[in-house]
Amino acid sequence: MQAVSVIPAPTYSLAYHESLDAVLLRWLGPYTPAEARKSYQAALALARRHCCARWLLDARSTGPLNLEVAAWLTHEFLPMAAARLAPHPLRLAVICSLARFQQLHTDPTVAAAVGAALAEERPYQAGLFYDEGAAVAWLMSRPG
Repeated sequence: MQAVSVIPAPTYSLAYHESLDAVLLRWLGPYTPAEARKSYQAALALARRHCCARWLLDARSTGPLNLEVAAWLTHEFLPMAAARLAPHPLRLAVICSLARFQQLHTDPTVAAAVGAALAEERPYQAGLFYDEGAAVAWLMSRPG
């Protein structure tokens, strides 16, 4: 992937990839809720600069799902981001670790939070993947 815009940060990397017309947000390790908010807000600013509603989110290094962050994303940030990127439909391909997928299947609270985030009635589309190639293929499968 050819990065056009790269924004350095201590806890994540953020870039716009022209060849995919996608924003790539990759966390470098676990993050606090404040760091998560900052990274998503930076991603939205970059997406708006490039009129880009396709986001590839690499959460493989972040550890267990943070329910506070998940609730904020689902109920506040992503609906607002979808509105700001309209008329382009916001699509998010999230790459997760196998441990996070296991958490999804063994923790009912996590399963409920993820189910709410992926619900069809949300003003954005999101998919969970453990393979980056599958995430990119899904992200590119519909117009952005």
